[in-house]
Amino acid sequence: MDSLITVETDMFEHREVKPHFINPCCFGEDFAAWLRHQMSPLNDSGFIFSDPIQEDYGWGFWGSRNQDQFWVAISYVGDGPQEPPAQWIISVNYDPGLNLIKRLFHKPNRQALEKLKEYVLKAVASNSAIRTVPTPRYSPNGSVAHP
Repeated sequence: MDSLITVETDMFEHREVKPHFINPCCFGEDFAAWLRHQMSPLNDSGFIFSDPIQEDYGWGFWGSRNQDQFWVAISYVGDGPQEPPAQWIISVNYDPGLNLIKRLFHKPNRQALEKLKEYVLKAVASNSAIRTVPTPRYSPNGSVAHP
């Protein structure tokens, strides 16, 4: 999954592990709901957005347009609750799901993908409580390599 942007904010819950979390670092439920709401103007362009879904790294939601499916993921950077401000990685990727034919032969609408990425960046930039930070790079052994 290619990351789009890394942000730092204390706007979203990152201290209290909820009973429905898969693991202690599944924060981002409120961030995903907020970001999904920010994407709602794209409904006029034919996008349809799912409700947020919990993953083992955070939360995400599907954005579909015509035959293309895109996954918008909010990944919490950390192993559990931490002091403010928390860091989050936002990713936006084409994902054909389990359809092997689509995976091998279908090319996504690049303009739709770019428009979705643009709206994510615009949503983040429009809120002064969210600050962009350099995206961490990981070495092959999983440790953070400083950019």
